[in-house]
Amino acid sequence: MTESLENILKRYRPYGPTYAPGDKSPYSGTFICDRGTMLSPVRVQLAKGEEFPEAEGLGAHTRWRETNIQA
Repeated sequence: MTESLENILKRYRPYGPTYAPGDKSPYSGTFICDRGTMLSPVRVQLAKGEEFPEAEGLGAHTRWRETNIQA
């Protein structure tokens, strides 16, 4: 039985907020999208208020999280 995307994401929310494509960046910084164990992560640097993009190959399932990496 497959779980819905929202049920899966609820398990990870205690570790910090996640952002979907179209959400506005709460602050300027670097965000990361882990695309899976066999694919390298995607990083994006956004200014406060910019929209999060879709990551390569994930479409609407893209989820971004904050990182302390300064690109």
